[in-house]
Amino acid sequence: MKKKILSSALAVSLLVVISGCGIFANGSEDNGRVTIEKDKAKELQLELNLGAGELNVEIGADEWVEGSINYNQDKLKPEFSYKLKGDKGIGVIEQENKGLLDKIKIGELKNVWNLTLTDEIPLDLRVNSGASDTNLDLKGLNLKELDVNAGVGNITIDLGGKWNESFDAALALGVGQSTIILPKDIGVKIESSKGIGTADFVGFISKGNGVYVNEAYEDADVIINLQTDLGVGEAIFKLE
Repeated sequence: MKKKILSSALAVSLLVVISGCGIFANGSEDNGRVTIEKDKAKELQLELNLGAGELNVEIGADEWVEGSINYNQDKLKPEFSYKLKGDKGIGVIEQENKGLLDKIKIGELKNVWNLTLTDEIPLDLRVNSGASDTNLDLKGLNLKELDVNAGVGNITIDLGGKWNESFDAALALGVGQSTIILPKDIGVKIESSKGIGTADFVGFISKGNGVYVNEAYEDADVIINLQTDLGVGEAIFKLE
């Protein structure tokens, strides 16, 4: 997957309908609603590219994707696309990377993405966050693959709870505080690439060479395989 550290863009008004794709966005600077409607897809690939602001993701959509994007500056207008390719639905919500942070006063910025996702079909989720606070509460989703590229800001990724299928996750952590929550009752293996920041692996067993596992790993049928690039910030990996 391509990696992006994106700059931001906001719109005073938003009215987008992409016919035939099942994705709709409408509203104003106070409340822009986003929906990717259900179709015949058997799996979903979703890419979220946020330049600056706040990103919150959790389970709970009746459609493939639902939520709101609230903003207050023209230069942070997001773009939307969706297509059905075979049995796979491919959706992208993004902001263009055109050095827009240089044109925006951060103290006056409002750009909040609150999105809920479906748990009905397997999901390949790709998140690229720039200068943002990011909260990914992914418990209960039907994750097939996870790829997160974090920039500047705090990020929490909650992968706790029960999982029925194994999946791979890749996390490139940036500048700021990163908190990664993982389940204790299914297998977890972390392969960590050490950056210049600090990391704490609470409750994990070190296997050497940057490899950590939980107690359930050796006998587990379901395993989360996690590759991490720790960057320059502070990261904590903990079990629940």
